[in-house]
Amino acid sequence: MTGLPAASRVRVIRLLRVREGTESDFVAAYHRVLERAARFPGHRGEQLCRSLDDPGQWLLTSEWESPEAIKGWRTDPDHEDLVKPMNACLHDDRWTAVFQVVGSHPS
Repeated sequence: MTGLPAASRVRVIRLLRVREGTESDFVAAYHRVLERAARFPGHRGEQLCRSLDDPGQWLLTSEWESPEAIKGWRTDPDHEDLVKPMNACLHDDRWTAVFQVVGSHPS
C-alpha cells in the first residue's frame, strides 16, 4: 500500500446480529472479553454500539497498535474459549474486517 505509514494502527470492525432475548448475556460476555483484551499487548481500545434503527444489530470496533497485535490476540490460546459465550448469542450473519488507520482526528 503506497503512501501509508509502515507501522500504523489497525481497526477491527464487526457488524453483528444478536439473537433476540440474549442481549444481556451478550453484553456480559462482551465485558468479560473486554477485560482480557484491555490487558493484551497492543490493544488500544474499543466500542460496542447498538443500532437505533435495528436493535438486533450491533457494531463492535477495536483498535490495535499493529496487524501483528490483532493477530496475536486472535491466535492466543485462550481466545477461542473466551469469545465462545459471546459468539453463542450471535446469528450467523455477521461481518468482520480489519482496516489500517490512515488518518484520525482527536475529539
